Amino acid sequence: MANDNIPDELKIYELSLIWKEAEYNFAFWERLDGALDWDKAYKEALPAVLKTENLHEYYLELMKFVALLRDGHTGVWFPQVIEDSPEYTAKLPITTQLICGERVVSNVKKAAADKIKRWSVIRKINGCETDKYIEKFIYPYIWHEKKDSSDFRVDRFLSNGPSGSSVQLEVECDGHIENITLTRTKGDIDWEYDFGELKPSEPFDEVYKSKSHRIAMTEDQIAVITIETMGNDNLPSDFCGNFGLLEKAKGYVIDVRYNGGGNSTNSDAVAAAFIEGNFINQRSMHPIHIGAYKAWGRNMEFGTKTYEQIVAERGASEWMEKTYKITRRQYYEDSTSTSNSYPYPGRLTAPLVVLSTHNTASAAEDFLVELDYNNRATIVGSASFGSTGNPLTFDLESGGGFRICTRHNLYPDGREFINIGVQPHVPCELTIDDYKNGVDSVMDKGLEILRSGL
Repeated sequence: MANDNIPDELKIYELSLIWKEAEYNFAFWERLDGALDWDKAYKEALPAVLKTENLHEYYLELMKFVALLRDGHTGVWFPQVIEDSPEYTAKLPITTQLICGERVVSNVKKAAADKIKRWSVIRKINGCETDKYIEKFIYPYIWHEKKDSSDFRVDRFLSNGPSGSSVQLEVECDGHIENITLTRTKGDIDWEYDFGELKPSEPFDEVYKSKSHRIAMTEDQIAVITIETMGNDNLPSDFCGNFGLLEKAKGYVIDVRYNGGGNSTNSDAVAAAFIEGNFINQRSMHPIHIGAYKAWGRNMEFGTKTYEQIVAERGASEWMEKTYKITRRQYYEDSTSTSNSYPYPGRLTAPLVVLSTHNTASAAEDFLVELDYNNRATIVGSASFGSTGNPLTFDLESGGGFRICTRHNLYPDGREFINIGVQPHVPCELTIDDYKNGVDSVMDKGLEILRSGL
């Protein structure tokens, strides 16, 4: 049960397992640049973990520990018994969303419709300014280096709590400030408003629909392609099967704004339809640990000197580089790979726009990088999620699990997008008025940009 405790021996083992796997496999130690003493963090987490009195408290401490690594593909998740428990996952009668930098009430349950208006802006939570509240009570447990990309996690932490517990909100709507109290309930899913899709200003004719992607055509023969996941392994063959239809289009808008990733092999296959010949599809750095070099390194008097200083003093060699860097978790295999050209009958050469947001993540970000690096697309929208990689995943005996990112992906030329996102060429984001009016202004902008180049 969620209120039950677990043996101290299991707590120690699971915390130690997380420490160990991150120590040897985490991809971003060099990025942290010595700012985190992982051994010290482990020693500080150990008594905190042992003091926990139930499973929920225990997992919060694990989350706090892993959040120190500051990576969107590294984290801890609750056991299902906690997710099912009214003690911890009863929910407020609202959903919230970050819109243009403000936390907004995006939907309201019928039970609270007379208390709070949709599209109200939350100014304070329990008397604390919203940003400060989130920073103090939520960010210690989640990755938040790119704050808009942590939006979903923030909403869950804000909403979840014991059934019957309350939260005080100060909200602003239509220029008026109100103070309201909302109570958490379990199982109530009766929403006042539909979670409807935003629509562009012009109608599209849908000409293809499958689980892997959808294609619609505008009146002037622009193909609007929506891909909501890179996890469907039918995507390459489905996309290839539509080549004859797509090559007749005058231009393309690919919408990956709600694509959380999946399999980069699938995203490579789609990118290959638009890029001539083989192309570099990935550059990544993988941490390498060789115990013998760590042993040698611990006996060398490197002190606080940089590797460049050591080379200036003692000369450069593979042995010296490994001895210095492996001791400091700074030695990586730098790897690039080239796409194997998918068997398309040709290439789609008409102008291409890709729509992105902070929800465009993982393999979908790899897709953006490929098109951007090869100067094949204009990216319209907002910066992507800022996290991709190859996570090493573990189930824990106590019921939850964790993952550690093992791969540091980059642009082929070494540019960084982790914790930053792939940047749009034309910045554009949805506003509260867009949501109120049901208008997809980002799609409108994408079509405008595409037509300006035809």
